Amino acid sequence: MRYKVCCSYDGTGYAGFQSQINAVGIQDVIEAALKKLYLKDIRITLASRTDAGVHAYNQYFAYETDKELDPYRIKTALNTFLPQDIHINNVEKVSDDFHPRYFVKEKTYEYIINLGEFNPLLINRAYQCKYKIDIEKMKEAAKLFVGEHEFGSFNTSSYEDYPNQVRKIKSFKLSVKKDILTIRVTGNGFLKNMVRIMVGTLIEVGRGKKTIADVEEMMRVPNKSTKRYNISPSGLYLIDIKY
Repeated sequence: MRYKVCCSYDGTGYAGFQSQINAVGIQDVIEAALKKLYLKDIRITLASRTDAGVHAYNQYFAYETDKELDPYRIKTALNTFLPQDIHINNVEKVSDDFHPRYFVKEKTYEYIINLGEFNPLLINRAYQCKYKIDIEKMKEAAKLFVGEHEFGSFNTSSYEDYPNQVRKIKSFKLSVKKDILTIRVTGNGFLKNMVRIMVGTLIEVGRGKKTIADVEEMMRVPNKSTKRYNISPSGLYLIDIKY
């Protein structure tokens, strides 16, 4: 049997979602919980490898087992075994050919920025921006990301590992409520640190450190050596994945 699982987590205390050799990944903790449930080692397949410090509302993974259990029982049992900063939202039985990464149609991320006074309650939850930034200029620059483009200048994945760095961004929206700027981006896929570098670039535009023309040039001529601002992971949230 193959099960598709949706989970949420606070990524503050983990070295990312993927299993780690010298640190604790969220995958390690989930697989330990599965071992308690099935009394054997179970390896999960990830939908997305969120980095250290990144959070998720709806992250997905899948696993196979020869023991059939009721999905609600699996959810309840795993949540009993898991720490409070990781939660199973839903479990469902799926076809044997389902793959949580290859079947993805689109992903949505949000990045949260505190524009006001430093807020200790937002430590590890948002980027605390100490600069005065021009939101309208950021919105203008964000339009350049929408559509299908080569994003070589906006990620840290090598061309050796990912020769094709073309991705399609469906929407890139900025909204402000009180002192909180929320940046929401939806696309068919993202490369390593891609969302954080795009957001960091917008911050540089908002500060006047980069111009719209600079961003256009980064889009036109992909360059891994281009100076980029890889913003903190603490404000990044994986919101949802659509299949």
